[in-house]
Amino acid sequence: MSRKEPLRPVYWIHGEDRAKVDMAVQRLVARVEGEGGMPPERFEATDTPATEVGAACEAMSFGGTRLVLVRRADQWKAADVEPLVEYLADPVPTTCLAMVAQGAPTPRMLAAVTAAGQVLAYGPPPDTRGNEKARAKWFRAFVQGEVRRHGATISGPLADEVLRRAGRAGSDAGHLGNEAAKLALAAGDGPVGREHVDALVVGDPEARAYLLGDLIVAGDSQAAQDLLGDLAGGSDTTEPIVIQRLLARHFRGIAVAQTPGATQADVERITGLRGYPAVKVTEHARSIAPGTGEWCVARLADLEMDLRVSALTDLGTSRADGGRMVLEIGVRDLLGACRRR
Repeated sequence: MSRKEPLRPVYWIHGEDRAKVDMAVQRLVARVEGEGGMPPERFEATDTPATEVGAACEAMSFGGTRLVLVRRADQWKAADVEPLVEYLADPVPTTCLAMVAQGAPTPRMLAAVTAAGQVLAYGPPPDTRGNEKARAKWFRAFVQGEVRRHGATISGPLADEVLRRAGRAGSDAGHLGNEAAKLALAAGDGPVGREHVDALVVGDPEARAYLLGDLIVAGDSQAAQDLLGDLAGGSDTTEPIVIQRLLARHFRGIAVAQTPGATQADVERITGLRGYPAVKVTEHARSIAPGTGEWCVARLADLEMDLRVSALTDLGTSRADGGRMVLEIGVRDLLGACRRR
């Protein structure tokens, strides 16, 4: 949507990069008002039928271009949008219809918008949904592009590290854009280094718990204990009970994945894990002996009880010290189980 181009009768603005979607909407509103148009008439698709929006589009304008702005337009079903599809066959020249959504339009709406106006997409392509590898590749390129946009550079492996530390927010373009801006500012006009990532990108506890799960399944005792020390006693402390819960969820997913005939879809349905976490537990289930997941789930249940009522938590100079010791014993047992079984 360039100021050099004439304003189109319709725009469908969508994508997971909510910051850029909102920016595009703000630019459109500013352009209409800057060209002497009226403030936007705002609708929510969840509250307003498409027939009512169509009627608003066809109303006469006495103050320049009218902007009709519809949020959550992808909530309309295919049959719901037929009145607007018909309207777009011959749109009112003095009306600009902007439909804002997270998802892509229905096929007929897509054809109508493409013929009369423009589709503006911000975020990973819709065909990457369910394909975590393709999405990770897109988000890596996104982080690198955002860092470049702010005047610096970042390598692919370091961009991957930013995604890993972000955890669930690694699929949130707005969050990643903020992280990229921080890193570029710190790096100046040079490359982002490991020291910048370590200093500025705080690891999400869930992401680090999955890394801890990686190390436990791999049987890497030293690295697991080092990470555990950072989680439970570093500058960005995570409570032992939180670590226990995250590990319990992870190993429950492994136990489900080790059930004969289970698929990743079963893991997602039963545990609620989605995307990267579901992929990881499926990989882990294949790398350790059958039954190990169930054993670890039982040990983690005992660990929860120990963290709540065991006298061991009273050892040390504080209850926090005792809790960390109980957690370390539990992780040691999990490491042993993954090596033995």
